Amino acid sequence: MKKILTALTLTLGLAQPLMAQEFPSGTVSLVVPYSPSGNTDILARHLAPYLEKKWGQAVVVDNRPGGGSMVGTAQVSQAAPDGLTLLVTTSAYVTAPAIQPDLPFDPRTDLVPVANVGYVSYILVTPGSSHFDTLDQFVEDSKENPKFAATAGLGTTTHFAIEAFIASSLANIDVVHYKGGGPAVVAVLSGEADIYGSSVSSAGENLTTGDLKVLAVLGTERIAALPDVPSTTELGYEDTEIHQWVGVFAPKGTDPGVVAKINADINEVLRNEVFIKTVTPLDWTLEQSTPEGFAKEVDMELTKWKALAKEQGISK
Repeated sequence: MKKILTALTLTLGLAQPLMAQEFPSGTVSLVVPYSPSGNTDILARHLAPYLEKKWGQAVVVDNRPGGGSMVGTAQVSQAAPDGLTLLVTTSAYVTAPAIQPDLPFDPRTDLVPVANVGYVSYILVTPGSSHFDTLDQFVEDSKENPKFAATAGLGTTTHFAIEAFIASSLANIDVVHYKGGGPAVVAVLSGEADIYGSSVSSAGENLTTGDLKVLAVLGTERIAALPDVPSTTELGYEDTEIHQWVGVFAPKGTDPGVVAKINADINEVLRNEVFIKTVTPLDWTLEQSTPEGFAKEVDMELTKWKALAKEQGISK
């Protein structure tokens, strides 16, 4: 009996490495729970070709927008735990549950954190045709002429970013939710919205063409991509420090060996000099993470943002 148990233990011990060695066995879908052209979608599309070459299998980006990123997230939580369906999402993963307690999945248990890819800062943008040259001008005008702010969706990090700015500035701004960063940028370009907490990559060429005007960087410091743009802190708006990370998740039950392999392969891409030179101008700060370290970060932020939502009265 002891020999049988020993043999069984050895067999189970070998199972994880073998599954990791065989991964992937088919096309891998990177589910982005936002519309195309947002910064998460852009980063996923930069990442996909490197993983495709590494894995020898097709890697496709699958946009599943809706519900402030929660629609696509829920779909991945119900996918087969074979590593072939991965979620590439933002820190909305930890902010949305703070105001949406009735989600069809548990963010602490139904998905496995795989890797933290990196983060970007937010910039406050208005239409290029607006007559505001400074953030102070925008805030003062809002008190006489109420403004509309776009977000990438209810409960997204862009939502919390603009709410933090409103609380700090006391600007008269109503919030309108869109299905991703791309539609939010379009809303500002068309004049449907007056301001948006965008990333540099989401704003894209609209910054260089002048179709969008940057009023400030949300946070304590200026950023290398826009060195002449002041931070909200230096302008006197406190407690507006917020970044958006992008992370990769797998359905619960995914083999730990497969999770470890995906993490290692993503980290390898993030060290690639060509990849770094491609995304650095988009204001990405890349990370080297472990599944365990990222899991601790996710757990901590789920608690943090829930407390903030309660304090600020942010709800659906």
